[in-house]
Amino acid sequence: MSSSTSKIDLHCHTTASDGIKSPTDLIEYAKSVGISTIAITDHDTISGIDEALKAGKRYNVQVIPGIEFSIDYHQGSFHLLGLFIDHTYKPLIEKVEYLAKCRETRSERIVDDLIKHNITISNKEIQKEANGGSIGRPHIARVLIKQGYAKDMKEVFSNFLIKGKPGYIKKEKIQLADAFSLIEKAGGISILAHPISLEYSDSNEFDLFLNKLIKLGLNGIEVYASMHCEKDIEIYSQFTKKYDLLMTGGSDFHGDKGETLGYYCENKLIPATLQNPLKNFFR
Repeated sequence: MSSSTSKIDLHCHTTASDGIKSPTDLIEYAKSVGISTIAITDHDTISGIDEALKAGKRYNVQVIPGIEFSIDYHQGSFHLLGLFIDHTYKPLIEKVEYLAKCRETRSERIVDDLIKHNITISNKEIQKEANGGSIGRPHIARVLIKQGYAKDMKEVFSNFLIKGKPGYIKKEKIQLADAFSLIEKAGGISILAHPISLEYSDSNEFDLFLNKLIKLGLNGIEVYASMHCEKDIEIYSQFTKKYDLLMTGGSDFHGDKGETLGYYCENKLIPATLQNPLKNFFR
């Protein structure tokens, strides 16, 4: 399928983390809506990749093995994508297993804090919601909605689970240098996800920080992202040109946040031509 007729999505989540579709279901769905290339980038886990790769062969969809690391950072929300990783790389496996144990402990502490605020949900309900996947706040949020404590995800994350609200427990995150090192040693490329979430004060501050990331080994920027308006896209595109970085795009698909696979915003298709500079990384 040519890049002019195909759709791509380089940032997607499954039930291995906080998506609502299993890896197989996501690939089947991707095929049905015309996606030719998809990256599986679950939060801090690689447990859905094997299943996704098998499904990709079955449905003739190119699957890029990936991960989305939550980075320990002093402001905003810092996520780093690793694309084309070798998910069998032992140090990577060991790190994500450690992070999974931290998440499980965190979930228990969140429940304890919610109970202190007369909000009664159980760890058993959360584990059922996660269905064997890596537990994250969205699983807890879905339980809160089912139990009638909020009407939707937006209301949950306005009233609970954030700093200063019931159920807030700081997340254990990987250190920046460790994330870059693991991605590189696992044979992958590192992409700064939706950079607007860093909440920098201006373009100069972002430029300085970007230079730091490039020295650590940054390969590209997710220019086309659901958090970005057209002006943001223009700005980040210029940065990729300035520093000769790769440009990627993704829907950040979870399945329950109004996202459309293959689109970074409503009726805004992720350019399939973005995959052309990545062709040397496909195995």
